[in-house]
Amino acid sequence: MESRSAGGVTDDEVLRLAREVADRLVESAGDAAGKADLADGAPGIALALRYAAEVFDDDRYFTTGQRHLRRTAEASATAPLHAPGLYLGTAGVVWAVTEYARLEPRYLPTLATMTDRLARQTLAITLHTAAGSVASHDYDVIGGAAGWLSALLKAADVLGGRATDATREATGRLADYLVELTHDDGGTLRWFCAPSHFPSIPGPDGQPTPLPGYVKNFPDGVYNLGFAHGPPGILAALCRPDIAGAAGTADSGARARRVRQGVRALARTLAQLRIDGLDYPAWANLLLPHPDSGRPDTGASQVPARSAWCYGPPGVAASLLSASPACGDPEPGDLAVATLLGVERTPAEQQRVNSPTVCHGLAGLVAIYGRAAAQTGVPDLWRMRDAFLSRMCSYADQSHPYLFPDYDPWGEQEHSAGLLNGAAGVLLALLGTVSEAAAGWDELLFLTPRPPRGDAPDGTEAGTRPEAGTRPEAGTRPETGTRPEGSMGET
Repeated sequence: MESRSAGGVTDDEVLRLAREVADRLVESAGDAAGKADLADGAPGIALALRYAAEVFDDDRYFTTGQRHLRRTAEASATAPLHAPGLYLGTAGVVWAVTEYARLEPRYLPTLATMTDRLARQTLAITLHTAAGSVASHDYDVIGGAAGWLSALLKAADVLGGRATDATREATGRLADYLVELTHDDGGTLRWFCAPSHFPSIPGPDGQPTPLPGYVKNFPDGVYNLGFAHGPPGILAALCRPDIAGAAGTADSGARARRVRQGVRALARTLAQLRIDGLDYPAWANLLLPHPDSGRPDTGASQVPARSAWCYGPPGVAASLLSASPACGDPEPGDLAVATLLGVERTPAEQQRVNSPTVCHGLAGLVAIYGRAAAQTGVPDLWRMRDAFLSRMCSYADQSHPYLFPDYDPWGEQEHSAGLLNGAAGVLLALLGTVSEAAAGWDELLFLTPRPPRGDAPDGTEAGTRPEAGTRPEAGTRPETGTRPEGSMGET
């Protein structure tokens, strides 16, 4: 379903919509309140309310977020989080608690315990690197090592000396694992997913069986190109500025060199895998292996992926934008900007943007273009960010329980309070456009901290809107330690 308006939107209007969404989330989070995952559950809502509290200087949002963290503790006590995934498991809870610990030191003991638990979960997992032995959920952003590593590093930064030996060991191991996956030996790439490693569901006998659609459409395996489940997520995780010293050992210099080499190699691979013959950069969702070489078959017929964070050019561009400063090569960043600008020339039927939410909709684009504009200072990226923002805001409807509905691929409405496909994600996108501090939430999407302001390529200060100046702060950052008492463990 297309939005109802493409007009401009002011900061005051954005703040009004953001406060209304936050108020509705305070009133009720529906089924999401009983879920312990970051994607659709209580931790994601807690994260959104934490930033609402900061922007509006309103402790009502912070205390409600704390209650959601306590509900997460209760839910995980009943059904322990055995998977470490960022959006689906322990790493997501660690991420949310880390954000609260930045403002409230009383969360630090809980954060230390949970981070150590996450580290031990990842250390217990066998990580395969041989081509044909790797599943996308082994390394990806949603449930795999890219998300685990980013959550551990984020938490370790806040914990400082509280970080355990297990945390340091796990971060070093995961960094080295992702670097291994970037190696190209001339044959099948290491992140290729063979049929034996397809996503699975319980079969008639209760044992895992590959999803029928994968088996039917990709009988010889597949290369996944999306940010959510493909190598752009690996690239983004390896671009973290704190990754080189992940293990805190004398090996940090050697690791830094390996990471730079891996980032450069993977960025070049992604550039080579884009679709030829278009007047704008685009990538498919998936590529089949060539029947002879096993490498991605770029000569086969390809359909451009939708223009979204999870899959498609904007998500790939987000990873490439981080790659340039990480490896010292301007080419990935140049391709990223060309890709983002090229979305404007992409036919609407290929963009397939029909929802205001984060994962596959406009909130994700608002975040991507906001970060890219702030990092590069390119005026057209600001303009496109504002256009996506206006489209997103036009979906607001008072009759919907959370103001902003999600839409499935067939145009049917779904009402969710969650982060990836619901109102919490829209709230974060709104807040990030009016507050420099709140814009930092986008680290969750791109796995790298928001870069500091600096000199943009065109000579303007990165982060400055050349036509209108910088966005004003909507609220003041509260002093650390002034928030109401409470920890995730208090029920």
